[in-house]
Amino acid sequence: MKILNKFLYLGAIIICFTACSKKPDVEYTSTYKMAGDWWVETFEDGAPWDDFQRIYTYNTSDPSSNQLWVDDQKHIWPFKGKFDVDYSSLSFKAKTGIPNLSETGKTIDVIEGKIIPKGGHSKTGVVVDSIYLKLKFSDGGGSTYELKGHQRTGFFEDEY
Repeated sequence: MKILNKFLYLGAIIICFTACSKKPDVEYTSTYKMAGDWWVETFEDGAPWDDFQRIYTYNTSDPSSNQLWVDDQKHIWPFKGKFDVDYSSLSFKAKTGIPNLSETGKTIDVIEGKIIPKGGHSKTGVVVDSIYLKLKFSDGGGSTYELKGHQRTGFFEDEY
Protein backbone atom coordinates (compact mmCIF):
# COMPACT_ATOMS: atom_id res chain seq x y z
CA MET A 1 0.00 0.00 0.00
CA LYS A 2 2.90 2.37 0.79
CA ILE A 3 4.38 1.75 -2.65
CA LEU A 4 1.03 2.58 -4.32
CA ASN A 5 0.80 5.83 -2.33
CA LYS A 6 4.35 6.77 -3.39
CA PHE A 7 3.45 6.22 -7.08
CA LEU A 8 0.27 8.27 -6.71
CA TYR A 9 2.24 11.06 -4.98
CA LEU A 10 4.93 10.97 -7.70
CA GLY A 11 2.22 11.03 -10.41
CA ALA A 12 0.58 14.07 -8.78
CA ILE A 13 3.91 15.93 -8.72
CA ILE A 14 4.55 15.15 -12.39
CA ILE A 15 1.07 16.39 -13.33
CA CYS A 16 1.62 19.63 -11.38
CA PHE A 17 4.89 20.37 -13.16
CA THR A 18 3.57 19.61 -16.63
CA ALA A 19 0.34 21.56 -16.04
CA CYS A 20 2.36 24.66 -15.20
CA SER A 21 4.21 24.68 -18.49
CA LYS A 22 4.91 27.84 -20.46
CA LYS A 23 2.27 29.21 -22.83
CA PRO A 24 2.95 28.14 -26.42
CA ASP A 25 4.04 30.71 -28.99
CA VAL A 26 1.23 31.46 -31.44
CA GLU A 27 2.17 31.65 -35.09
CA TYR A 28 0.07 33.87 -37.33
CA THR A 29 -0.27 33.95 -41.09
CA SER A 30 1.09 37.00 -42.86
CA THR A 31 -2.43 38.39 -43.39
CA TYR A 32 -3.98 37.85 -39.96
CA LYS A 33 -4.58 41.57 -39.36
CA MET A 34 -6.66 41.74 -42.55
CA ALA A 35 -8.71 38.60 -42.00
CA GLY A 36 -12.19 38.64 -40.50
CA ASP A 37 -15.94 38.79 -40.82
CA TRP A 38 -17.27 42.13 -42.04
CA TRP A 39 -20.61 43.91 -42.29
CA VAL A 40 -20.60 46.03 -45.46
CA GLU A 41 -22.98 48.27 -47.35
CA THR A 42 -22.83 48.09 -51.14
CA PHE A 43 -22.91 51.15 -53.38
CA GLU A 44 -23.31 50.97 -57.16
CA ASP A 45 -21.76 53.98 -58.90
CA GLY A 46 -22.08 55.90 -55.61
CA ALA A 47 -25.74 55.06 -54.94
CA PRO A 48 -26.75 52.79 -52.03
CA TRP A 49 -27.53 49.38 -53.44
CA ASP A 50 -28.23 47.11 -50.51
CA ASP A 51 -28.47 46.89 -46.72
CA PHE A 52 -25.60 45.56 -44.64
CA GLN A 53 -24.40 42.17 -45.87
CA ARG A 54 -21.68 39.92 -44.52
CA ILE A 55 -18.40 39.23 -46.31
CA TYR A 56 -15.32 37.31 -45.22
CA THR A 57 -11.60 37.82 -45.67
CA TYR A 58 -9.28 34.95 -44.84
CA ASN A 59 -5.79 33.67 -45.57
CA THR A 60 -4.89 31.31 -48.37
CA SER A 61 -3.32 27.91 -47.79
CA ASP A 62 0.14 29.49 -48.12
CA PRO A 63 0.82 31.15 -44.72
CA SER A 64 3.45 33.49 -46.18
CA SER A 65 1.34 34.55 -49.13
CA ASN A 66 0.55 38.16 -50.00
CA GLN A 67 -2.93 37.11 -51.07
CA LEU A 68 -6.20 37.06 -49.18
CA TRP A 69 -9.48 35.37 -50.03
CA VAL A 70 -12.41 37.79 -50.23
CA ASP A 71 -15.74 35.96 -50.20
CA ASP A 72 -19.29 37.26 -49.95
CA GLN A 73 -20.79 33.77 -49.57
CA LYS A 74 -23.26 34.77 -52.31
CA HIS A 75 -24.76 37.51 -50.10
CA ILE A 76 -24.11 40.39 -52.52
CA TRP A 77 -23.04 39.56 -56.06
CA PRO A 78 -21.86 36.57 -55.63
CA PHE A 79 -18.09 36.71 -55.69
CA LYS A 80 -15.03 34.95 -54.32
CA GLY A 81 -11.46 35.65 -55.30
CA LYS A 82 -7.84 35.79 -54.21
CA PHE A 83 -6.94 39.46 -53.88
CA ASP A 84 -3.35 40.69 -53.74
CA VAL A 85 -2.63 42.65 -50.56
CA ASP A 86 0.09 44.87 -49.18
CA TYR A 87 0.24 43.78 -45.58
CA SER A 88 2.43 46.68 -44.43
CA SER A 89 -0.21 49.24 -45.45
CA LEU A 90 -3.22 46.93 -44.92
CA SER A 91 -4.35 47.65 -48.46
CA PHE A 92 -5.67 45.67 -51.40
CA LYS A 93 -3.58 46.05 -54.55
CA ALA A 94 -5.26 47.15 -57.77
CA LYS A 95 -5.54 44.23 -60.15
CA THR A 96 -7.73 43.28 -63.10
CA GLY A 97 -9.05 39.92 -64.24
CA ILE A 98 -9.13 38.05 -60.92
CA PRO A 99 -11.10 34.82 -61.50
CA ASN A 100 -14.46 34.90 -59.72
CA LEU A 101 -14.67 31.41 -58.27
CA SER A 102 -18.37 31.85 -57.46
CA GLU A 103 -19.26 32.32 -61.13
CA THR A 104 -17.43 30.32 -63.79
CA GLY A 105 -15.86 32.46 -66.51
CA LYS A 106 -16.44 35.76 -64.68
CA THR A 107 -13.75 38.08 -63.31
CA ILE A 108 -13.30 40.75 -60.66
CA ASP A 109 -11.26 43.95 -60.96
CA VAL A 110 -9.93 45.46 -57.74
CA ILE A 111 -9.61 49.21 -58.13
CA GLU A 112 -8.61 49.92 -54.55
CA GLY A 113 -9.20 48.79 -51.00
CA LYS A 114 -8.03 49.22 -47.45
CA ILE A 115 -8.52 48.05 -43.90
CA ILE A 116 -8.35 50.78 -41.29
CA PRO A 117 -7.54 49.59 -37.74
CA LYS A 118 -10.07 50.97 -35.25
CA GLY A 119 -11.59 52.98 -38.09
CA GLY A 120 -15.18 51.85 -37.68
CA HIS A 121 -17.99 51.39 -35.21
CA SER A 122 -20.32 48.44 -34.85
CA LYS A 123 -24.09 48.84 -34.70
CA THR A 124 -23.87 49.48 -30.93
CA GLY A 125 -20.86 51.78 -31.13
CA VAL A 126 -18.02 49.36 -30.36
CA VAL A 127 -14.77 50.53 -31.99
CA VAL A 128 -13.70 47.98 -34.61
CA ASP A 129 -11.64 47.88 -37.81
CA SER A 130 -13.23 49.15 -41.02
CA ILE A 131 -12.98 47.87 -44.58
CA TYR A 132 -13.33 49.57 -47.96
CA LEU A 133 -13.26 47.88 -51.36
CA LYS A 134 -13.86 49.37 -54.80
CA LEU A 135 -14.57 46.66 -57.39
CA LYS A 136 -15.83 46.00 -60.90
CA PHE A 137 -17.33 42.73 -62.03
CA SER A 138 -17.07 41.46 -65.61
CA ASP A 139 -20.83 40.87 -65.59
CA GLY A 140 -21.62 44.16 -63.80
CA GLY A 141 -22.41 46.24 -66.87
CA GLY A 142 -19.45 48.57 -66.32
CA SER A 143 -20.66 49.75 -62.91
CA THR A 144 -18.28 50.36 -60.04
CA TYR A 145 -19.20 48.80 -56.69
CA GLU A 146 -17.99 50.05 -53.34
CA LEU A 147 -18.18 47.92 -50.21
CA LYS A 148 -17.91 50.03 -47.05
CA GLY A 149 -18.23 48.58 -43.60
CA HIS A 150 -16.84 47.39 -40.32
CA GLN A 151 -15.61 44.24 -38.64
CA ARG A 152 -18.19 41.93 -37.10
CA THR A 153 -18.06 41.75 -33.29
CA GLY A 154 -20.05 38.54 -32.91
CA PHE A 155 -22.33 40.15 -30.31
CA PHE A 156 -26.03 39.56 -30.91
CA GLU A 157 -26.77 43.27 -30.57
CA ASP A 158 -24.39 44.09 -33.45
CA GLU A 159 -25.89 41.68 -35.98
CA TYR A 160 -27.87 43.02 -38.95
